[in-house]
Amino acid sequence: MSTEAPAPLPWQTDAWERLQPLIKAGTLPHALLAAGPESIGKQHFLRSLAATLLCNQPSAGLACGVCRACGLMRAGSHPDLLLVEPEEDSRIIKIDQVRQLIDFALKTPSLALRKLILLGPAEAMNANAANALLKCLEEPSATTQILLYSHQPSALPATVRSRCQALAMSPPGSQQCLQWLNQITGSSTVSEQLLQVSCDRPLLARDVYLADGLDAQLALQRGLDALLDGTLSALEFPPLVADLELGRVLALLQQKLESILRAQVLQSGGSGLRNGFLLRDEFARLQRSVANGANPNRQLTIEDCATQLVKAVGAAANKC
Repeated sequence: MSTEAPAPLPWQTDAWERLQPLIKAGTLPHALLAAGPESIGKQHFLRSLAATLLCNQPSAGLACGVCRACGLMRAGSHPDLLLVEPEEDSRIIKIDQVRQLIDFALKTPSLALRKLILLGPAEAMNANAANALLKCLEEPSATTQILLYSHQPSALPATVRSRCQALAMSPPGSQQCLQWLNQITGSSTVSEQLLQVSCDRPLLARDVYLADGLDAQLALQRGLDALLDGTLSALEFPPLVADLELGRVLALLQQKLESILRAQVLQSGGSGLRNGFLLRDEFARLQRSVANGANPNRQLTIEDCATQLVKAVGAAANKC
């Protein structure tokens, strides 16, 4: 079994270094919210942070990988770490899970000097769960720290956001992504294709590769490009995504939209993109609605979203 401890990804060095003085001084915020686009490694970053905070003998700001605490972390059985995420049959973090979190936070640490809670994506909490979490955020335990990550921090209640220290995490540059992916794929050509279909989301690119799904993703990407250049109609788009859950289709459209907006901001500074940003927020709202149990007509929803995407950015669309 490997003893290699989790460490931040190459593009997370700056964020990691910003936390080191706080860790050394013992002044790390009781609630930290890592926010940024999906699939750039926010959960990985917080797991690495948790491993370091629980390690018995951290070295150079990282977990040692060999002590008992690191072994328990690697096995997923450290008694002072609680992971809170949507259950397998759900997209939602429910109030019962947060109640368990509260009970966990009130207990004395078993092995370490502190207890850690890693929760995410935070926007997956339903309203009742978010309200329940406020108890821990407003009355923090001296021995408990909460690490949250969010793909859409604007979707969180302001009361939750205001009680967390924000840690903004930006997408890595394409060159960093390529160098990292090349170590996994062994092929710069494959890595470039993976980044194309994942809209520069490195962990999504890795997952596509490991699932042997590159060809399917390339087909989807060609369909999106055809939609945006007018060679495929909004009515013809739904059959291309027939095998995907509605929430995943909405996420796919949002990722494509965000990649176009990023490219346009770099080119024009963001002028004339108001409709695109409004549509991004609407796609996010729809995803939350579906995650919370809404069941809109699939065909009509996808057709409408595809039509809106073309109207908002079709003429200015660049490929990812």
